[in-house]
Amino acid sequence: MIILKLVIAFVFRLINLTILFVYFIYKVINSGWIVAWLVIKGYRGEKESIIEYNPQCNNSWHIILLFNLISMTPGSLSIDLSEDHNTIFVHLLNNDDQADFIKTTEKIEKMLLRSLGNKTIKP
Repeated sequence: MIILKLVIAFVFRLINLTILFVYFIYKVINSGWIVAWLVIKGYRGEKESIIEYNPQCNNSWHIILLFNLISMTPGSLSIDLSEDHNTIFVHLLNNDDQADFIKTTEKIEKMLLRSLGNKTIKP
């Protein structure tokens, strides 16, 4: 019975990791096209900004993984992590996309927590 529970948990995590991978690849391709279009239009970075993102997880491994996932997405770059690991500073190419960035990053973080099985979330 215990082995069955472990197998089911492993399959559940594997499915969630696959969903995260497919969603992240979709977002990378989509944002890559948006950045390419901005370059073609002659965008010179007039609306760039640095924002703070507060991750919901406590585990430092998950925060570092999220930090790197943000950096892999075109149009955003993780700059720094605060000393207490409560804030990720992110440079955005276009400040108008800030709400979409926050929404997408929260969704990626939830998928990451589901796929890696993190039970510790900040209050």
